[in-house]
Formats: sequence, structure tokens, C-alpha cells
Amino acid sequence: MHIASRLSPLPVVALPLALCLLLAATLQLHLPLMLWDHIDLVPIYDAWQRGALAASQFWRIHDGSHFHSAAYAVLLATTWLSGGRPWLDCVAGWAFYALLAWTLWRLVGNGWRGGRVARGWWWAMLLLIAHPGHLANLQWGWQVAVFISLLGAVAPIHWLTLERPTLVLNLAGVVLAIVGVLGFSTTLAVFPVALTLVALRGEWPWSRRIAFALPWLLAGGGLVAWLLAARGQSVTLPGAGVLALYALNYLGGGVLRFAEDVAPWWTLLALLLAIPAAVRCYRQAQARPWLALMAFALGCALLTALGRAGSFGTDHAFVTRYASFALLFWIGWLGVMVLAWGDAGRAWRRWVRPLLLATVCFAAVNGVHLAKKAWATHQRAAAFAAQIRAGWPQPDDALLVLAYGDRADAARERLALLRQWGFAPFDASE
Repeated sequence: MHIASRLSPLPVVALPLALCLLLAATLQLHLPLMLWDHIDLVPIYDAWQRGALAASQFWRIHDGSHFHSAAYAVLLATTWLSGGRPWLDCVAGWAFYALLAWTLWRLVGNGWRGGRVARGWWWAMLLLIAHPGHLANLQWGWQVAVFISLLGAVAPIHWLTLERPTLVLNLAGVVLAIVGVLGFSTTLAVFPVALTLVALRGEWPWSRRIAFALPWLLAGGGLVAWLLAARGQSVTLPGAGVLALYALNYLGGGVLRFAEDVAPWWTLLALLLAIPAAVRCYRQAQARPWLALMAFALGCALLTALGRAGSFGTDHAFVTRYASFALLFWIGWLGVMVLAWGDAGRAWRRWVRPLLLATVCFAAVNGVHLAKKAWATHQRAAAFAAQIRAGWPQPDDALLVLAYGDRADAARERLALLRQWGFAPFDASE
């Protein structure tokens, strides 16, 4: 017997089953030790245990670009509860991701409500929401920051595009967005999106729009001022061409990470096609969630380009952790294209539907590609853990450079603390 969801024609178990499969994969592929940036948690944890958390890096900017305080708060708790085993960090990251996925599914129902959208496009949307590309972040406990950040943007977008949002929901959205910025600073991109969504409420009197907009203006201004003060010296901004290519690569990596030469051109085509789609359905309130997701993801791409393109080049945009941000763009793009052109007859059959089908196929192949990369990362991390244990107390310098990059020297001291505490990669049974 087929039981359909209230929000979609798919079985009610479709999303929960997909989330459970990703949880199983996360636990199978989780990184069994603190790698890369994760090792920076050690002195923060040590300060917390000594009652000196405020004097640590907890509230300070990380690597000159991001706040991670919200992620630190989660990781301190999971590290303590698990006895320093990163699997619980990954479960916490999955929990935030599950909330994100559920919110996106609600947003999809809001964006396609009242329309006759074929079941196949709902399955395509499920693929994009529960995409294997998220494993690159789910397997690395440190990246709970990514899902805190994304939830802090998607939930306010969903609430502000409801038929009758309330002031309480609006304030809750502002609070979640602030927490999102404290997870990963690119959540700042949701503030102009939220203000635009409020401004588009032409059915509201100006007093109501001002009441909704004011908290976003105050919070956004305060966070930008805090971030600029924390960054200290300014960075040299890359040129417009570099910014544009980085942003196109960043978004394209969500569906075409396996074909980097094609990714920016396909993304550019998608952006160009989104313009007539937006014009076609701009009067429909159902288009707002889709366009808001696209705008937020594009804002994330540009903010990341401002901070990274000049130092690392445009190919840096294909870093696998950005796939979770980029997928929001393609969710929004698929949503608005189906909404705008799904009943367009000949135009739909001749050119829109084939382009959408090609993008969904790319996303599926990209999911396999990114899952394979997650598997390889897990294997490499497991090898690092075994070699560090075997070589302790004199781990190989080259090994530490591979595992921790420019943190190799600091990692030696921090690993000593992990050994003292009995945390991973040092088992109590060793």
C-alpha cells in the first residue's frame, strides 16, 4: 500500500530512509581522529577543563575568516561525552543536517504547493537534499559548523516564505541566523536575502515590514562589525573575473565536481536560464523560496571568493566541503525551473526538461564521485591514526605534515594532550 506524504507524492518513509542511509554511511566513513583544523579544538578543550574558556580561541576568529564558536560549543560537549571519540561529533553533525533536510523538504512543499509537479521531480529533489556529497562534511566532525551554518539560513528562508509568518518566527529566524554565522560566517549571506523577502511582501503595511526588517538590520550590522574588527588587517581583493570564476566553480562543484572544466559553464548556463524563469513566475509567492535559496548560495560563493580566491586561486572553489553549500543553489534552480516551465508545453519538452534531466544525472554521478572521495579520505585517516599510534612518542614529521599541514608542529603537542587524556587516536586498550 502506497502512503504519500502530506507535502509530496512520495512515500512518507522516503526522506527518513535517505537520512538513515546517510547516517549509516557517516558512521562507516567517519574520521577516527582529530585531523586538520579539528586539532585546534584541543587547546580550547583544555582551557574549558581548566575553567579558562573565555581566554581561549573559543570566541575568536578562526584562520582569519570564520567564527566557529557555535561549532566549538557542540564539539566540546560531544568530545567530553564520547571520551574523545570523533564518531559522536559526526552524529551531532548528522543531527543538524537532518534538521536542515527536513526544513528543506518543508520548503519544497511550500514552493511547489498547488502545482501539478510530476513525481519524478520530487525524487530528483530528494536526491539533491539527501545527496551523498554531504558525506565529505558529515564524516569530519569538525564540519558540524557547516550544517549549523546552513540550518541558520534555510530555516529563516522557509519561515519568511510562509503564507503568514509571525514576528515570533521572524525573531527565531534572526537568532538562528546569528548562530549560523557563529558556525560558519558565510551565513551572513542570508541577511540581505531575508531583507529582500520582507521587502517583497507588498500585501503588508510598511509598519509590519519595518518591524520584520529591523532585527535583521541590527543583527547583520552588528555581526559584520564584529567580523571586521576580529579580522584585523584587510586582505587584497581579487579582480572581478577571478571572483566570478571562483563563484561559478563553487556552485558548479555541487553537481559537476567530477568535471571541473565543464562546471563553471554549466553553472553560467543555469544562471542565465534562471532569469527568464524568474521573470515568468515572479508574481507567484511560491517562487520566493527557490530564488532565495539560489541567492543565498550565490552569496556564499561570492563571500568565499572574497576570502579565498586571491590566496588559493579559482580551483580552490572545488574543495569538497563546499558541495553542501552549492547544492542549495541547485535545489533552488530545479524548483524555480519546474515551477516556471512545467506547464509550458512545447518549450518544456524541447529544451527545459532535457536540461533539467541532464543536471539531475550530473548530480547523481557527482554523488558517486564525492562518496568515493569520502571513502578514500576515511581510509587515509585510518592509516594516519594507525601510524601515529605505532610511532608514538616520536611520530614521523612527514606524517604530521600530511595529517595537519601547517599545524604539524602544534599537532605534536596537542597529540600529547590527547594521549594523556586517552582520546582518539589513542585507545584505552593500547
